[in-house]
Amino acid sequence: MARPMDVIVIGCGAAGIAAIRKLHDAGLKVLGLEAADRIGGRICTVDYGDSTLDTGAAWCHGEKDNIVFELAEPLGLLGRPEPHTNVYVLSNGELADTDQTQEIIGIVEDVVYDADKNNTKSISECVRTALSTNDALRKEPKLSEFIVNVYERMNHVGGQDDPKTGKSLKGLDECWPCEGEFLLNWKGRGYKTILDVLLNKYPDPTKQIPAQILLNKEVKSIIWDAASLGEATDPIVQVECEDSSVYTAKSVIVTMSVGVLKERHESLFDPPLPAEKVTSIDNLQLCTVDKIYIEFGKPWWPQPSFKLIIFWRDEEKNKLSEEDKWITEIFALETVAHQPNVLLAWIYGKGAQAMEQASLDAVKAGVDKMLEVFRKKFDVSPVKNVLRTQWSSNPLTRCSYAYRSVLNEENGGSAIQLSGPLYNKTNFPLVCLAGEATSHHRHTAVHGAVESGFREAERLIKSFEEFGYE
Repeated sequence: MARPMDVIVIGCGAAGIAAIRKLHDAGLKVLGLEAADRIGGRICTVDYGDSTLDTGAAWCHGEKDNIVFELAEPLGLLGRPEPHTNVYVLSNGELADTDQTQEIIGIVEDVVYDADKNNTKSISECVRTALSTNDALRKEPKLSEFIVNVYERMNHVGGQDDPKTGKSLKGLDECWPCEGEFLLNWKGRGYKTILDVLLNKYPDPTKQIPAQILLNKEVKSIIWDAASLGEATDPIVQVECEDSSVYTAKSVIVTMSVGVLKERHESLFDPPLPAEKVTSIDNLQLCTVDKIYIEFGKPWWPQPSFKLIIFWRDEEKNKLSEEDKWITEIFALETVAHQPNVLLAWIYGKGAQAMEQASLDAVKAGVDKMLEVFRKKFDVSPVKNVLRTQWSSNPLTRCSYAYRSVLNEENGGSAIQLSGPLYNKTNFPLVCLAGEATSHHRHTAVHGAVESGFREAERLIKSFEEFGYE
């Protein structure tokens, strides 16, 4: 058994790395255990051509009260997007009227903004009801239906199989956006740069903190009952990994995704998690939104910053085989900063899950079928390469992010309840929980994950001081 630590951080994504940095700076002995062969979690930057691609988080969303912006902006790391043009394309290749489309989009957004959110309704129920009750939407029923379909996908509203698993309206009040530019890019360096900043590796690599992080360490069990460990005085938590290695510490910070906790919490924690934590884990729902990066031999879109939104008609959907229908969940393609020959295709929900299960050759074939939508109006150049993400089928993530659902409003559970620590009899926090899903008001985003890592590190630093542990 390795020597006891002050704190073990389980999972070295944004939350874990943030916690490690703050604990290290406070002088505590901290160990990071990461199940993957890299740090970062759902931050995953890959080298591509002369630049990079972010297969996970890609943009810094907002400026005010955004910890990522506060860390990165003084170092000159963030770039602002170029003005872009949206083009709306029906699946038969015809173009929708831009002015009319944008007017209806504004109406749908206003419906959601103005909706009463102190209830148990879903966002999807709100916009679907508006299709039959809002006079402006009723005047253009077909176009309004197309726009609501895309709105649901762009905003990942959930509830495709069960309305109760959809995003709740009340969750919009609980999730606080950061004011300022929503799509700040990393000037070609990729989002992994924030990990370098947190580890003090940027801008001077020689000043990187000597953090002890072990890779390929998937945690099997967390025993946080002192009695079962024969420990009568100081708090102690025992962590066993799948490779049979065992580590101990006074406290642990668990940053696993809700997707992983749904699968494993019963076997992971000894004693089991309290009922209110299980309720939160059960009722928070998992979003799957994937990316398909498509590299072409040359750009065929008319300007460097461009977005194509697809309105899928039943006529084109019905022509596709069951194996290919996942492509109709691709709702938009957009240009990628610092990658002039690449478009990013967005795919959501059940279609994304089906895409993840398809072979790469089948994905490439599906992409080619999807591009037929644009060939009527654009001279589409040949596809050179395709890169896709698989966040739902990845056993270390099982989702892109977690969200507050109708089930939370009806049956309880929340990010705040999930984030509360597990204490011993002397009120010392043995198990702390961090990660984007535990962020009280910034869930879904990296800045929420970083905040949560800092929050739990600060909790432990204060507790170590109060209890006199050194």
